[in-house]
Amino acid sequence: MSIYKPKPGIRDHYNPLRGLSLARIVAMEEAAARGDKADLQWLWQQMQDTDVTVASAVAKRLGAIEALDWEIRTIEGSDAILAAEQEAVLRYAYERVQNLQEAARWVAFANFTGYTFLEKIRTGYGPFIKRLEYIPCQYWAYEANTKRWFFNPEARSGYRGGEEADRGELIVHEVASPLFKPICRHFFSKQLALADWDVALENGANQAVFMIGPPGTTPEKETEYMSMAEALTSNMRGYLPPGSDIKITDLAARSKLPYFDRIEYSDRQIVMAATGGLLTMLTESGSGTLAGNAHAETLAGLARADAAAISEVFQRQFDREILKAFFPGEQIAVYFKFDLPRAQETSAQLIEAISALSWAGYRINQQQLEEKLGLKIELIDKGAI
Repeated sequence: MSIYKPKPGIRDHYNPLRGLSLARIVAMEEAAARGDKADLQWLWQQMQDTDVTVASAVAKRLGAIEALDWEIRTIEGSDAILAAEQEAVLRYAYERVQNLQEAARWVAFANFTGYTFLEKIRTGYGPFIKRLEYIPCQYWAYEANTKRWFFNPEARSGYRGGEEADRGELIVHEVASPLFKPICRHFFSKQLALADWDVALENGANQAVFMIGPPGTTPEKETEYMSMAEALTSNMRGYLPPGSDIKITDLAARSKLPYFDRIEYSDRQIVMAATGGLLTMLTESGSGTLAGNAHAETLAGLARADAAAISEVFQRQFDREILKAFFPGEQIAVYFKFDLPRAQETSAQLIEAISALSWAGYRINQQQLEEKLGLKIELIDKGAI
């Protein structure tokens, strides 16, 4: 059962994008630096929800995480028997977690938000965990002088004290420089350019028309001519007295100002920030070409770096609890490792390789073989044949 349950509050009725200004963003950043995280994290969440480039950049960065595979490795020089026992227990513990891939993705998401909190939902049997539930970042406050985190159930601004985070029931990952901070600045510049561009397009679609009356026009006639002018500019037909003239001001030129260039620049900066400066756009022309392969390799490199950080988080905050519970006083001989998925062999290729190893005198672990093949393996009773 979850002990960290967010409650309905002002966030359900407040859009931080309304009336947003650079001064407001700076004020939110300063409050967050003091530990008041709610406003800034709420802004970042809405930014991701509303901007296609931001959402796509985050999805690209984190997408490869879901394809990662995991394994339990032995620490070099450890006792073989102890390592085998610990591996069996730790593997069992990880297999009990229903959303391990999703949880790993949330850990990597801390690169953008600065921190991630996952609550350990227990199975009810010892220290084993059933799920790792993500708690959105706006529901946490930080006390800088004591370096303690507090649960802020209503995501209220200026939250102080309250329920301190129980680190034993949480998996927490903190990152010093959140990527959403520079991304938010470019997001704001992009929104200004889009708003100005819309105004320019609207003005450009409705030309300004000025009518010049004939010489000697009296005030009475000016009122009459004004009615004529309104009729003419509303796509009606009309007649002007001799000597009148019409001047049209072309406002369409305003819509040709470099708005698109500014928006494209902001998008590129957002993608660069999300990918550590390795990519300038989310797609490369020529799928399967050198450009496409380079793009895929870049994302794979980012996934590998994120995988290393994820592995360290789970080793400290998941492995130790399990192994200390079942092997008190013993050295830790194994560890959890996230890594890129290996090349997928067909069942026929695996069986052929296993047969060759068997002829060479090697024995394959049955449990690992069943995981690879996805089949339950049993020995044939030769006496029954």
